[in-house]
Amino acid sequence: ETLVKERKAVSVPAAHYGLAVAQMRAKNPKAAQRELEALQALRVASPLIAGLAGQIRLALNDHAGAANVYRESLQRFPRAKSLAYGYADALFEGRRYDVLLNFVESQLQLSQADARLYTMQARTYAALGKRLQQHRAQAEAYALEGRVGAAIEQLQYAQQSKDGDFYEQSAVDARLRELRQQQAEEDKQRKLP
Repeated sequence: ETLVKERKAVSVPAAHYGLAVAQMRAKNPKAAQRELEALQALRVASPLIAGLAGQIRLALNDHAGAANVYRESLQRFPRAKSLAYGYADALFEGRRYDVLLNFVESQLQLSQADARLYTMQARTYAALGKRLQQHRAQAEAYALEGRVGAAIEQLQYAQQSKDGDFYEQSAVDARLRELRQQQAEEDKQRKLP
């Protein structure tokens, strides 16, 4: 703090940011908010600062405020994955599941190889009691992480669930066949000298 007051820091914005992060780690979001306000007064904009603002709001249990911060920040920094993840977390914590599912779906259209988004989708379906979709999304997360056996297991759980319609069950069956074939090919490759 003394460095910021005496302006001896190399970068005043960096010092405020660092102090805000330190306050968050110390589980003192109100003090972090004060540092963030000092930082924002300097009119410095970055995805890191926007993400910190959202994290502080979440720590203060202001889920709607956090979601707004992240949503607005994503308009300014649309490629910042950390903001997308923060927005998803804020929506989940605020129990805005329908909005969250739409958001995750739109993000997955941009990047289908994002295991974290599939995991968030699985958590959301679990919160809604949609078991087939929960296990199907978790299977995709595991498959992207290279955990084919765990993905197969999740799809088997999805097959056993009774809440999916014919088309969803058919998609699960087809994906299960693909992953079993992939696992068989990987097993064959491992056995080669």
